[in-house]
Amino acid sequence: MVTIKEIAAILCVSPTTVSNVVNGHTEKMSAATRKRIEDALIQYEFNKVQHEEDHSKALKLITVDFYLRNKENVFMDPFCSELMDVICKKLQEYDRYPVIGTPKNQEDICHKLKARNIEGGIVVGFNPWDCEGFSEKLGKPVVFIDCGEGNYDNVGIDDYGGGKKITEFMLRQGHKKIAFFCDRKSPVSSNFERFRGYCDALKYAGISYSNEDYYYLPDERNTRRETLRNFAMTAKKKGYTAVFVVSDILANEAINVFFEEGLRVPDDISVAGFDDNIYARLSRPMLTTIRQSVEEKGKEAATLLMNRIRGQEIIARSFKLPVELIVRGSVKNNF
Repeated sequence: MVTIKEIAAILCVSPTTVSNVVNGHTEKMSAATRKRIEDALIQYEFNKVQHEEDHSKALKLITVDFYLRNKENVFMDPFCSELMDVICKKLQEYDRYPVIGTPKNQEDICHKLKARNIEGGIVVGFNPWDCEGFSEKLGKPVVFIDCGEGNYDNVGIDDYGGGKKITEFMLRQGHKKIAFFCDRKSPVSSNFERFRGYCDALKYAGISYSNEDYYYLPDERNTRRETLRNFAMTAKKKGYTAVFVVSDILANEAINVFFEEGLRVPDDISVAGFDDNIYARLSRPMLTTIRQSVEEKGKEAATLLMNRIRGQEIIARSFKLPVELIVRGSVKNNF
């Protein structure tokens, strides 16, 4: 069967012009152009019904972008790989196919989303203050994951409650000097709620937070390990007895570096993480951490996006899934 593109090539017009005639949108078209195209459609036996059937069978695509900027080896992070797997499986239930990427800027995400056969997107890693404006300029539904709350669709967890729970637990174990390790230079970042929970737990215990207690762990591996080494060499002198690390993968690395520098966990210092992924269970000792359900997060995000695509009523734009404190051997009683 002849296609719209083939007829357009024969007549030296754009495929959009031919498509407008096929679909009856000829108000702004000259009568002569319309007549040429209509004659060609008849001459080459263009079948509109068959064309529409073929078009409806085209793959329906959803973009899934992990916008984590300078993070290396994104899918070696168990959180990212598990989330990707869950989203892909859930989209398959809706006969949708994911287009997965690790873009370095917002323009890359926007460019993909504007493609004609892309129905919508799921984005991990935006700063909360960027989400609303990004959503408004697209004209297609976008669901964010772990991107705060606002006038946009987001699926997250109770980061604040998790940060507060694990800090309160360490305080109950007798730890008064607790450092906070984060992969962002500033506390005002994607992990701000975990940091805020940590700060509030200290405040309610009558302990003042100091900016010196915030340790930035850079993306670059050697620089990050040097930061951990420096902490290990000065921790006892500064009086630290515990560390709250913003993710299990970084907490596991911290334990290994501490061991190399003669700082034993939990005998010399206690370490807690966040996520409860495979790194929490491979760590020695196994990590005390906050458990989140990555599976539930991915399913909720894919379902919310499909509801938007189908035009269904949405009761809530933002989900905060619950978290759970998991106690293991990396935090000792310090009394």
